[in-house]
Amino acid sequence: MKTTHISIKELAAFIGVSTDTIRRAVRKGEIPSTRVRTALRFDLQEVSTYMQRNAEARFGTGSSCAPGGSAGRARGDQPPPSKTGAQFLGNGS
Repeated sequence: MKTTHISIKELAAFIGVSTDTIRRAVRKGEIPSTRVRTALRFDLQEVSTYMQRNAEARFGTGSSCAPGGSAGRARGDQPPPSKTGAQFLGNGS
C-alpha cells in the first residue's frame, strides 16, 4: 500500500495550528517527518498515531486533559484575583 505524504501547510491546516508550530514539533521530535529535498512531508496516519502516543504518555490513557478533551475549570472555581484592580460583576452591571 502506497502512503501519501502531505505538506507542512496541509498538516497545519488539518490540525488547526500554524506551520511554525509544526516546525517546532518536528525539531522537538514530537511528530515524525520526512525531508524531500528542502521540504518536510508528513504521513498523516503516522503523525496521528505518534500524536496519540505522545498525548497518552503526557496525560494518561483516556484522560480528559489530553488535547481535544473536555477538561476545564471545576464548577464553582473562580480564577485567582488579579492585581490590576479590575472587577467583574456577576449581575452584568
